[in-house]
Amino acid sequence: MNARSQRPQALPGQTIALDTNCGKLYVTVNCDPSSGLPVEIFCRFGKAGGCGSAVMDGMTRMISCGLSAGMATEEVVSHLRGISCHRGPGTCMDAVARALEAVTEQKEDSC
Repeated sequence: MNARSQRPQALPGQTIALDTNCGKLYVTVNCDPSSGLPVEIFCRFGKAGGCGSAVMDGMTRMISCGLSAGMATEEVVSHLRGISCHRGPGTCMDAVARALEAVTEQKEDSC
């Protein structure tokens, strides 16, 4: 699946719950069934609303655009891994990187 192909009605994926400085973050990674590679990602906080939710929504939309266009998962991970904030190193950005790593490490060719 690439940016020009139409998204199927359903995609296989996993949701991973991670603790962050802002609370529980649920990261869903969906994969292209033909390649097994991640093509879209969604994040939701355990609590609704707020600026953090809006930022994560925008960020994951852009990550999904990159992944569906062929951007390597490793590149996304390298850009987000280790980002810290005023609350310390356990940030939401780092959690997204950890979730992508976990999904891709489970099976290199399948989600």
